[in-house]
Amino acid sequence: MAEAGNDSDRLDPLSHHEPEERPAAVLTWLQQGHERFLQGHSLHPHSTRERMQAVIEGQHPLAAVLGCADSRVPVELLFDSGFGDLFVVRNAGTMSTTAAIASLEYAVGHLDVPLIVVLGHEGCGAVSAALHPELLLTPSLSQVVGQLRMELLQYGDHRSLEESCRRHTLSAAGNLVHSSVLLTDRLRAGHLAVVAGYYDLHSSRIEWMGDVTPVRYRGAGER
Repeated sequence: MAEAGNDSDRLDPLSHHEPEERPAAVLTWLQQGHERFLQGHSLHPHSTRERMQAVIEGQHPLAAVLGCADSRVPVELLFDSGFGDLFVVRNAGTMSTTAAIASLEYAVGHLDVPLIVVLGHEGCGAVSAALHPELLLTPSLSQVVGQLRMELLQYGDHRSLEESCRRHTLSAAGNLVHSSVLLTDRLRAGHLAVVAGYYDLHSSRIEWMGDVTPVRYRGAGER
């Protein structure tokens, strides 16, 4: 869609794709945007006032992202996207909370988003706090950090912050899917993909860590 100002022409990554092809097409579109960002060739698409006005009547995002509230991880900039392109949910620690799951169910169920990226990052403050139980925190922070600490304990003690951040990213992606019947059903139908990504603050590069595979529940009589 062509726009005035500094927006450039872009092909709709979902055009001419069957439903089961849409997740991969959108992931490729995100990766291309991120590569432009890394190379310093960002197009800053859909950033004009005309685009802002165009999406007032309704939104049709191409992908959803569950990310951390950390100010060093600006999701739209990392993927070289603009108004209406991404449905972004952010909280401290990239947590798959009830509110986050409900928000992403809305994106998938009502806005027909075919891809969710769970984006963790290096040096996450919430994960770091979970590794230091001696810290004094507010009650609300204690609840979030406590959840993270319980999650990380299953992987054993004495793990580095880097390894803990990576493991939590994968865990958050898995928890997101396995806590939602809607998301699990869409994955099984091939109409949705949930992909974990890990952002390196030093290189500014996103490492793609793989897709979430939905759990297959056994039917009656199966062993």
